[in-house]
This record gives sequence, structure tokens and C-alpha cells, in this order.
Amino acid sequence: MSVVHARKVRRRSHPANRDAAPVKPARQLDVLVVGRGVVSIHVGCGGAELAMYQLAKSIGLAGHRVTMVADVVEADFGSTPEVRVVPVAGRMHKLASRLPNGFVGWMVKHLVGNIASALRARRLLREEHFDVVHAHGNLCALLLSRFTRVPIVYTEHDSTPWSCRYRTWYERLVRRVIYRAVNVRAYRRVTAVATTCDALREDLVGRFGIEPPRVRTILNGADFDVFHPDAEIAKGSHVAPFSRYCLFVGRLTPRKAADLLLRALVEAPRINCVFAGDGPERPKLESLARSLGVADRVAFLGDVAPSNLAGLYGRADLLVIPSFSEGTPLVAFEAMACGTPVLSSRVAGLPDVVDEWMTGFLIKPGDIGQLAVAMRFLTADRKALKRMGHEAQRRVRKRFLWPNVARQYLEVFHELDAGTRMGTAGAGHSSPVAAVA
Repeated sequence: MSVVHARKVRRRSHPANRDAAPVKPARQLDVLVVGRGVVSIHVGCGGAELAMYQLAKSIGLAGHRVTMVADVVEADFGSTPEVRVVPVAGRMHKLASRLPNGFVGWMVKHLVGNIASALRARRLLREEHFDVVHAHGNLCALLLSRFTRVPIVYTEHDSTPWSCRYRTWYERLVRRVIYRAVNVRAYRRVTAVATTCDALREDLVGRFGIEPPRVRTILNGADFDVFHPDAEIAKGSHVAPFSRYCLFVGRLTPRKAADLLLRALVEAPRINCVFAGDGPERPKLESLARSLGVADRVAFLGDVAPSNLAGLYGRADLLVIPSFSEGTPLVAFEAMACGTPVLSSRVAGLPDVVDEWMTGFLIKPGDIGQLAVAMRFLTADRKALKRMGHEAQRRVRKRFLWPNVARQYLEVFHELDAGTRMGTAGAGHSSPVAAVA
């Protein structure tokens, strides 16, 4: 079994993270964290992968033994001494990763990645002892529930297809079919489910009849070691070419709706915008910027390392999230940790994070006019931006640092472990777990 060796030197932790760090519990747990296997953990990867990495690291720092099934690009995210990393990559997995982007490619990558991760995790479960499995992929969680009697906690990172908007009718239809066939079955099979926003929990309980005691909302977080107002941009790295700008951070894919932000700039002639991230839509977006006549007010930086991304957040007037479909995006927490307000679509978990007039503002998804008006209005009031930025940072430091998030997961893990040792949780994954409520 190939294992990525951890670095020997631990990075110094920011005081805010140290203050929030969980106290080492009496019983040390062996936790198996299993990713989706869709993409490696690297600069520019998805929020689910980054959240999994940060949680695994925080649980390890809390004094537990953590094994993570995932591919990690060490040059971007080197392993920590507290986390053993077991790569997923196999022959079929590598072939699937080369598929072109698009909806069909997305489906195949998720299918192959989840199966590859589940098979690698099953081998570990046969060879080693684990107290709890923490799964981050829908099909992976469903398969593992049939492979093992170890308690499984599944974190659902994405909102249901009924609570999001999509650019095409067929994508909406296919997503709904897949969701009922895989996600809902996984909810009913695993021991406990963690959702990243209250709206998602309400959907699982109300729409699909999942027992309320088995579903708990645990929002994502930010790493204050990296994302804080004093962060600097390394010399020679990505620098915004404007003194003032709004910032978009994320993959350039249709559901992120970066094209709507470009169209809104036409109605907001004095506003500049920086796009940090890459993806299949980038050539189309660059062409659209030229055709709309806003290319001189737009900068596409490509993927940006977190250490440099923090500086971009801190210097931006606003982080703009115009998405049609989201869970609870990490970029919102990262921007707020850097003291930057968030202007976002009112979808999924974003209303749980963005408090209107306090930490940012919410708009109707797909409404270009509303987006443009909000950008003009908010950027014109520097005092309001500063006030909202201070409040955003305060809330992140109080509630949304990764050690705080990890503590909530550990509460669930310990309750399940206690139930297993008492002989109550091993009776079946579908039985309610009252302690998770």
C-alpha cells in the first residue's frame, strides 16, 4: 500500500486557531476519512476536497489517529504528521480523470472516483481497526455501508437538485434521478449524516423522511493560519491589476455563473473584477468579456495558491458568488476571515453564512440587474464595507474555524463509538442515533 509520507515540521498555528483547538479527549479514536476520488487535493480543487483535508488535519491535531483515502498533490498541500494519506489512484481512476469536462464527464468521474475510493477503503477496513468512517462521497458512502459494520458518518457537501437552479432542463432531470438513486439511499444506510447548512437538513428530513436524530448541521470553516486580514501576497505572485475590485473565486464552470458577473459589469461601469480560478469556461468567459467591452476591467488570474489568495481577499471590496448551485462554499468563510463582505446568490447554505447588511448581501440567483445594483451600491459605501468586513471576521473567528468544526464532528464520532462499545450502534446503520440530533 502506497502512503504519502508526512512532513516533519508542523506549521505554526495562528493564535485564533490555537484558541479554538479542541481539547484532547480521554479516548483516542481511529478515524478513516474517505474522499470522493474525483479530483486530487490541490490548488484549485473543489470545496468538498478542501473541507475533507482541513477536517482530517484538525481531527489529527486534536489527538486522534487519522487515515485519509485521497490523492494529495504534496507540492500544494503536503500531508501533516497527524494524517496518514492513502492514495486512491488506480488504472481506471487515472483514465477517468482524463475525460473532457462537461456534465457527462462529471458523471463518469464521480462514478469511477467513488468506486475506487470505496474499494481502497474496504481493503483498509479488512486489514486494520477503525472506530468510525467519515465518508465524503455519495456512492462511496452507500457502498461502504454494505462493506462494513463500522459506524459511518456521511457529510453531504452539495444541496439537493430541488433547492438549486441549473442552466439546462436535462441536467436538472439527471441530477434528480441520481440523487434519489444514490444520495437518498446513502442517507438511509449510513449511521449519521452531516449537512453543511440548515436548508439541506430540512430537505433531508422533510422531503426524504430521514429520521431527524440522524441528521446534524455542521457548517464549514476557514483556516485562520492562512486567511486573515494581515495576509500578504508573495513577491512575484498573482497580484490584482486594480487598486479596487470585486473578487470571484472558484472553478470556471456553468453552475458558478461567472458569465452573469461579466454581464453585470456592463451595468456597473466603474467596477473592476478579478477572477481567481480556472476551468473549462475560461476561454468563453475571456471572449465574452471582450465582446461586452469590459475586458479592460477584468483580470483572469487562473488558479491561485491559498497563501496568495488570502491577500486577494483582503484587498477586495467584495467577494461575489453569483452561483446557481452551491452547498456552503468555503470561499465565503475565507473571504469573511480576511475581513471581506460577501455578495452572493440566495441559494442553499449561503443565507446561513451571509447576514444581509451585517456581513454582506444576498440577491436572487440569475438576476443580472439586481447583481449590478448591489455591486454599485455596496462598493460606493466604504464605511459600510468596512463595518461589514469587521463583523464578518468576528463571526468567522467565533464560530467558523476548522478546529471548532472538527470539535462538532468529534462529538458525533465519540457518541457513535460509545454506542458501538455498548453494543447499540452495531445493530445496523439505519438505526437512529439520538446523540447526533
